[in-house]
Formats: sequence, structure tokens, C-alpha cells
Amino acid sequence: FSVEAHLTALSALPAVFFLRLDRFSPRSSADRMLPISRKSIGRDWMEFFTVLVWATVILIMFLSKLKAFQDVLVAVILMCLFAIANADSFFGRFKFYKIYYVLRKSLLKDCFGTTGIALICLVLHGQWYDAQWPGALLHIASLVAWLASGVQAGPMVSCGLYAGGRNQMTRIQLMLRIVAQTTGGVLAFAIFGLYYSFRFPGRGPFSHFFGLESLAAAGLVFGASIVSIRHREAKLREATAEKAQ
Repeated sequence: FSVEAHLTALSALPAVFFLRLDRFSPRSSADRMLPISRKSIGRDWMEFFTVLVWATVILIMFLSKLKAFQDVLVAVILMCLFAIANADSFFGRFKFYKIYYVLRKSLLKDCFGTTGIALICLVLHGQWYDAQWPGALLHIASLVAWLASGVQAGPMVSCGLYAGGRNQMTRIQLMLRIVAQTTGGVLAFAIFGLYYSFRFPGRGPFSHFFGLESLAAAGLVFGASIVSIRHREAKLREATAEKAQ
């Protein structure tokens, strides 16, 4: 080969090199991909409605096998879940919606805290059916939850804080907390009642849960909440006075 041929071959090497790199570059790969239609990347509504129809059929078959009491429990569970999910729309019709909007996260914690504590105590009640202490533990555990994390998981705790504290909450705030706690408690009792009706049909699920022990524990928690909040406020006033000096 001549010198000119060698020079021509050397000058063509960069072009060949970049041509090879262009084959593996993301841009050229994307350009070579087939176009994707909106139908293929969108949601498959036919599949969605098919699953929904089958789920509805299965639910109807399940409900058809239930007794009247079990149907009521399922309806109560669905109503509680619906109320929790649509609380904003429900309270938005009232004048105190701004108060609810500020407290909505705390109210949600109170609701699910009450549900969790109640379910734990009800499971213990299911294990020791004749015992009375699970009903008393329900109130004591709500006091412990407030002392540990500030979550008000029981009406007796909220009523005690309202009665014993200064400027702790208004009547509307107390009402909202009691509504949240009641919703969580009803949800827990309905779930356990439905489970218990399948495991032990014909036996009352709450026959030994409520009694004198539970009533005494409720009064004890109410008094302890008053004493605790007054003690906290006294310590806060002392600390404020020391800083002022």
C-alpha cells in the first residue's frame, strides 16, 4: 500500500469508532425502539372492572353465609372505616372544622390507638374467657399510653385531662377526641365480635369483659389523669417561675 492509502485509512478510524459507540448509546437505542401507544401504557380498566366484579361476587357469597348478628357486625366495621376515611367531608359541614383540621392527626392517632389497645385486651379476653381483668386492663393501658406517648386512647383519660387541667382542651376538642376514641373502640369490638362468632358460635363475646372491675378501673384512670395533669402543670409553673427569676 502507498503512504496516501495508509493516511486515508487512519483518518477514517475516528469515524468508525464513533459509529460503533453510537450503536450502544442510550439515545440511539431509544430512537430504534418502537413507539409505545397510550393504550399500552395506560391503566387496563377492563381488567380492573373484572377484578371488581369477582370481588363483589365473592363478597356477596361470603355475606350470604353469615347470620343476622354477623351481618350487623360487618356493616358496623364498614361504617367505621367509611367514617374514618371520610372524616374531612363529614366535619367540613360544621363551624368547628378548623379545630378538627388542626387536631386531625392527633385524632387519627387516638382512634387507631384505641383500636389497638382494645384489640389487644379483647384477644386476652378470648384467651382467658372467664377472667375479669382484661376489661380493667383496657382503661389502665389507655392511661399508660398517654403517659408514655401522649396518645389519648380512652375517654376516661380525655375527661380527666379536661376536668383537671387548665386550658388543656375546650369542650369541642373533648367532643372530637371522644368521637375518635369511640369510633376506634367500636371498630375493635366489631372486629373481635365477628372473629369470636366464627370461633365460638352461640357464645357471647363480651359477657365477662365488662363488670365491676372494669368500672373501678375507669374511675381509677379518671382520677389518675386529673392528678397527673395537675402535677405536670405545677412543675411547669415552677419551671416558668425559676426562669423568670
